[in-house]
Amino acid sequence: MGHRTNSTATIGVLLLVAAALSGCAQQGPAGPGSPTATTGAGGQPTATADAATPSTTTSATPRPTSTITPVPGVDDDAGNLPDSCTGLITAGKWDDAFAAAPLNDPSSVGDPAEVPQDALTPVLQPDGKSLYCIWRDPGADTTYLSIRVATVDSTKAYPHLESALQGYDCSLDGYGYRCQKVSENSRYPVTDGDTYYTRGDVGIHIRQSNVTTSGLLDDVIAHVF
Repeated sequence: MGHRTNSTATIGVLLLVAAALSGCAQQGPAGPGSPTATTGAGGQPTATADAATPSTTTSATPRPTSTITPVPGVDDDAGNLPDSCTGLITAGKWDDAFAAAPLNDPSSVGDPAEVPQDALTPVLQPDGKSLYCIWRDPGADTTYLSIRVATVDSTKAYPHLESALQGYDCSLDGYGYRCQKVSENSRYPVTDGDTYYTRGDVGIHIRQSNVTTSGLLDDVIAHVF
């Protein structure tokens, strides 16, 4: 199976990289037949694909509130996680970049859906709300973009990411904590991007391969806060 690559594509994951690599953001509306991926306590997947649901959904458990020990520039406020992937991004804005690809296709997320563990996993709030979305053409070997937004323990998220994300470019932006890593794919001549953001009791993780975005993280932030 041939892989779809673009050797000139660069990953814009908006962090400390310039406008061309600035952030990973929102999604366009999902088309009919897109599956639903839900997670429960500890970020473990609990739901299966639902052909009638156009985007990922989340746990119905009310979003808990952390006992917050304020960290200047990090614990400024609380966000509001959308109920679906389409609520994470501006409709139509990212169709040319990634949002026209199948959303949460069972061949990409599994059936039942499996949410990959990441640096947010150790600091997720028990029974907290979590949303996982991946846009990926099943016929492509590496081209994809995923966004995970989850309720985290605000007293642990910032210090954990600060120590766990070695090799990332990180900074406080006045509202939250951003970390980004851009690297060459180990198998294909394309660029990969990995971006984390934590603010209050919300954590965001964006991963992308062979997908170029500019301002995506800021778009997601705008829909969450």
